[in-house]
Amino acid sequence: MSSRRNSPNRIKSHRNYTVIELSEALGVHPKTVRNWLRVGLPVADEKRPLLINGTDVKIYLKQKRKTYMHQCELDEMYCFKCKQPKKPNTESLQFFTKPAGMVQMMGRCIECGCKANKYVSSRDLKSICQKLNVKLPIAEKHIILRGNALLNCPLNTVLKDEKK
Repeated sequence: MSSRRNSPNRIKSHRNYTVIELSEALGVHPKTVRNWLRVGLPVADEKRPLLINGTDVKIYLKQKRKTYMHQCELDEMYCFKCKQPKKPNTESLQFFTKPAGMVQMMGRCIECGCKANKYVSSRDLKSICQKLNVKLPIAEKHIILRGNALLNCPLNTVLKDEKK
């Protein structure tokens, strides 16, 4: 079992792990754990088998993850081809609402045209649109049903607003 991201939540803080136990818990090869030990993961003691404190593993994995994260401004998206935050092309920009007040911002890099996306809070959407000088499409507030019979009222009656 291999995993792209090593979740610190798989590790118990109060437990000590051997190299093999830690590799099994995270789903990585034991050589990966030994490489982490070589580049800075602390060991509980130098005796064999090497014991690694669970708290130290959690801290190490969280710090390692922070080095890969890229900070973008509100009006920027991370372009994987350019390998840095870039402003999106405003003609290609689209917004999709997601659950829990999130909005997916999709567009293309203004320099290379590569696809990029970013999740933002719906609270930040207005300021993003102002910075990028983009107008959001306004959804229609009411659906016009004239000409279609309503399902919850008798078919033979005419509503007041339908009379001409």
